Amino acid sequence: MIKRSVLAAAVAAFFIFIYNLAPGVYVGDSGELIAASSTLGVAHPPGYPVFVIITAALSKIFPAGNIAYRMNFINALFVFSAMLFMCRFTSASLLLYFALAPAVFSSAGACEVFTLNLLFACAIIYLLYSPFKKNALAAAFLFGLGLANHQTLILLLPGVIYLLIKRKMFDFPFVLMVFCAAITGFYANLFLIVRAQSGAVFNWGDPSTFGRWIDVLLRRDYGTFALHGSHHHVTLNALLDYPRLGFIFFGPLFIFIPLLYFSHFRKADGFNHFLFICFLFSGPLFFMAAGLSSSSGAFIEAITERFFLLPSAILIMLAGGLWGFLRRKKIFTSTVWAFALLFIFSIKGQSLRNFYSLSDFADSVIRAVPRGNALIIEKGAVGDDLIFALAYKKWAQKVKMPPVYTSYGAVFPSFYGEDPPRETSGLWNPSPARGYAAKMKFMFSGPEKSFFAFSKSQLPFPDYGFDGLLWTKDALRNRPNPAFFWRTSGLQNYRVRSIEILDYYFRALKNPSPGTARICSHLGKDIDWLLTNMGPVWAGLGRRDEARKSYEAAISINPALPEAWNNLGVLDFGERDYDSAARHFAESVSLTPDDVRYYNLALSLGKLGKTAEAQAAFRKCLNINPVSYAALNELGLIEMRSGNIAGAKEFFQKGLSINPDDENLKYNLALVKNGE
Repeated sequence: MIKRSVLAAAVAAFFIFIYNLAPGVYVGDSGELIAASSTLGVAHPPGYPVFVIITAALSKIFPAGNIAYRMNFINALFVFSAMLFMCRFTSASLLLYFALAPAVFSSAGACEVFTLNLLFACAIIYLLYSPFKKNALAAAFLFGLGLANHQTLILLLPGVIYLLIKRKMFDFPFVLMVFCAAITGFYANLFLIVRAQSGAVFNWGDPSTFGRWIDVLLRRDYGTFALHGSHHHVTLNALLDYPRLGFIFFGPLFIFIPLLYFSHFRKADGFNHFLFICFLFSGPLFFMAAGLSSSSGAFIEAITERFFLLPSAILIMLAGGLWGFLRRKKIFTSTVWAFALLFIFSIKGQSLRNFYSLSDFADSVIRAVPRGNALIIEKGAVGDDLIFALAYKKWAQKVKMPPVYTSYGAVFPSFYGEDPPRETSGLWNPSPARGYAAKMKFMFSGPEKSFFAFSKSQLPFPDYGFDGLLWTKDALRNRPNPAFFWRTSGLQNYRVRSIEILDYYFRALKNPSPGTARICSHLGKDIDWLLTNMGPVWAGLGRRDEARKSYEAAISINPALPEAWNNLGVLDFGERDYDSAARHFAESVSLTPDDVRYYNLALSLGKLGKTAEAQAAFRKCLNINPVSYAALNELGLIEMRSGNIAGAKEFFQKGLSINPDDENLKYNLALVKNGE
């Protein structure tokens, strides 16, 4: 029987969630998921078909507000529904503590898949509380269905197996029935094939064939366990870091409840052990295996926090199961109420109620692109926020916008063709046969010449405000810009601050001026990436001295920044200081040995007369990028100068086989043939 006080706490939390909902599209995957739901499409792997189906249906039932607000409301509804299942196990104080804890409150404010995952997990635990086979079969069906929403639900499986064995329900006939029930729910993933084959406009990974469907389900483009799409290492330090982050995201109960469990381990019943096993696998073990530990506060905020949602809910239910073992229940309850009230003071800094920044920025960018031009977006450190916001505008809000192209083709067409993007900076912008050539041809052909690139910086500047044109300390709105407008959110997290500089940075790159460059450099006085990225703006204005100061300042902050070293070398090369250029390129190569930097180093060494070293650097460039026809051309020139006509001819011919239209290669090959 659920107590009225517990139910009242859940309802109160739900109203708090609603009041603080984001009014539009939020950062992260929110825009992409809303667009996928609005078009019944395929979201990023593993596709999230159950999320798409459920939210698409509910968004039609709940008609208030724009589509993003409806989806954000549905997100809060998922958390509230999960809390209703939790009411069976916990008290009012614990439930309100759970709802107001940072990891939960931040998850409830904007559209994401993790809250529906929480709902499935809580429903399964609720069903398994009663030791009936029909409940276990229903839980198995929800388990399979939930796996078609978010695959981390499988982390409950060890606990479920333990519970079935403990209840002596692990006989083969019943296990087979449980398996069939789970598979029946998991069949929801077939939705991905159906929609991909029927021409869904939002079709990430194109799971139209069985092989591609398996690739999407296994997240092979990311690496199955690399949740953030990058390499990671499983270390003991990650496990030791887990309780510290748990304390940050969920407060002291994240530490106290496991200690309470261990202190009463022998007295705990089988269901309490089941809950702790579920916590162990969905919490610290998964955290360690998935590489979610990081020294970067930005990474933790953007990626890690959401994975504390499910373990925190399990701990609250476990605390309810251990309630009878507490000796001083009144003191414990009062303490929990006190912490819940303390969480209220953090709500203002976490509330998404006034977050219009990303939507405003997307609207401003759309208006800023000249008629007939295309918008080309390079991915930056704030991830896919702008790309997904534009996807939301196009497919969910039906906003008319210019053609959009990105550095990968999952959401909008890619200008790289089928090849993955590579770093392109410095003296040479490489264009191999498919990847680079496709990009260069695209960027410099037809009317599609609008180029957008944004900073990889992370900008903590709480004392600055946007006045409609510039970021200033007084934030006086006395310079309105007809194309760009802004409503500051008041949020203090890095992703929002990064988004809120992008509109300014966008204009600084499209229309550089001494004023805009100076403001950007000032704002980024301690930001290595912004300083590095502002260097080309200064150089484009003819202020090479300011560009050099930007690069040197970036290096003083972060000596391991290869782009800054490389760009310094570019400046030196342009000033014919080849010795300094070679030193700076060599430093850049030692940090990131890619083909572009080896090519630049080789050019500098050649200018210094170090032919053998230049040849070695060109060959290393070719080892990394075998279709670098520019490197083949330079090697041919070296052979031609040394009198090796046959060797030079071979290099020129090989280069022309890669790029038959290159005028330098054609000219040099003609010279060689005339000299034979």
